[in-house]
Amino acid sequence: MIGASDTTRHLPRHPGPMSPDAAQQPTRDEPLVTLRLADFPEKQHLAGEGNWLYLIPFRGGRAVLKIYHGTRSPIVHLRKTVNHWLVSGRTSHMPRARRDREMECTRLWEACGFRSFRMRPEVRFADLPEDGYMLFEYVPGTLLRDHLRDEELPLEARLDTWRRFVLEQAARHALAVGRDEPRLIHENGDCKHVMLHPDGGFLTFDLEIGFRSRHVRDLAGREVLAHLASLGRHLGERLYARLLADLVAVHPDRGLLDAAWQHVFANPSPVLRAARGLERRLRSRAQKRFSKHRVAADLRAALASGD
Repeated sequence: MIGASDTTRHLPRHPGPMSPDAAQQPTRDEPLVTLRLADFPEKQHLAGEGNWLYLIPFRGGRAVLKIYHGTRSPIVHLRKTVNHWLVSGRTSHMPRARRDREMECTRLWEACGFRSFRMRPEVRFADLPEDGYMLFEYVPGTLLRDHLRDEELPLEARLDTWRRFVLEQAARHALAVGRDEPRLIHENGDCKHVMLHPDGGFLTFDLEIGFRSRHVRDLAGREVLAHLASLGRHLGERLYARLLADLVAVHPDRGLLDAAWQHVFANPSPVLRAARGLERRLRSRAQKRFSKHRVAADLRAALASGD
């Protein structure tokens, strides 16, 4: 296994935090363009609840318009924000705050060498709230989840994809821990929010919510668990076991994998540690096969078997 520093050696240095207002400014090569959503009757509705997502024609190709207001009422956004602040330690759920957070994180990830959908901030829509949307590039690709369960592909090819993803995620986590930067942690970290780019790399999306905690190693461990639990639920026991074994075999930072177990069983926060203990004893979902508790125990056992 390689050292954690080796995973980030070739990553570009991030020039420093960029404010959302600065991040959305078009470059000199990108003149401001004003459109109207009403002028796209052929738009394709992709999703709509917390956000509206539309696939629209754009400059000879296509782009994805994300509208952060969605169908939820302001009361729902406020209630979720209060829960985020008081219970789960996440950032605001208000539409403008989610847009600003996604803009910040997209710029940061790109500057650090990690892909998300590129923004088109030079494009404005006259019939939408000014602070409530963003146009993103459209990239055709396959979700990591769907790729890993595609039995028409050789198993070794799928496992190789997984091992490459583990190393990229480990590099991002090493950078996040080294810089004490929670914005490099994917809050919605699961296998349906990562896709394979057509060039063979990985593209992570849905960066609109993050964490306020500065316990970045703990947050990185949480993301590892979230991916494993998601893969187990979607791929089944046998493939999950192979992916877990390969994760332990190729991951360069044993300490960070230990942090994934500690996130559930030995959290640095006394309040969360007590809450997780109660959850294990009182909540039936903690006993489900791919709960974070059981996945953390699986990871701990895999690490022990490799010693």
